[in-house]
Amino acid sequence: MANRVYLRSFELTDAPTILKWGQDQSYQDAAGFQSYQDLKQARVAVNQYINRQYSYGICLRQGKQLIGLAELYERGTNEADLLKTKEVGFLLDKEYTGHGYMTEALTMLFDLAFNQLRQEEIWAGTFTNNVKSQNLLKRLGFHYQYEIDLHKINPLFTYKEKYFLLKKAEWLKTELN
Repeated sequence: MANRVYLRSFELTDAPTILKWGQDQSYQDAAGFQSYQDLKQARVAVNQYINRQYSYGICLRQGKQLIGLAELYERGTNEADLLKTKEVGFLLDKEYTGHGYMTEALTMLFDLAFNQLRQEEIWAGTFTNNVKSQNLLKRLGFHYQYEIDLHKINPLFTYKEKYFLLKKAEWLKTELN
């Protein structure tokens, strides 16, 4: 891997970038990113990212600017599941797509998850129309598992999601490592 990006904790100075993403409908449509109307709301969001244990900003080594985010969330219905399973969420600024930056960032995050946190599997959900993210997940070794119509669960939701799974054994076999 080229090491053109690095992961770091969020900082309050990231609020203008979070606001930029929150005011761009394309991020909301592709990934359900929260809408933010002003810098005050973006600062609240940054504080939430700061307080999440495995939430990282993706930054370019050259220039050090924030270009994305990647997070690991708890996933499971019991303590045993919570100890071995995470779900990943990610977003990349559209100005930086197509250069392999997210592949590098997620490779670092998955190395952390599998090697240091000793996770056995990582799940990922994407909106059904987010084909770019689905293709990225497949390149990283994820396998499609199922689709869910969230409108059937709650009428307030108007979208469907596809879920993908990456097992530790599959990750360790990939050529990305």
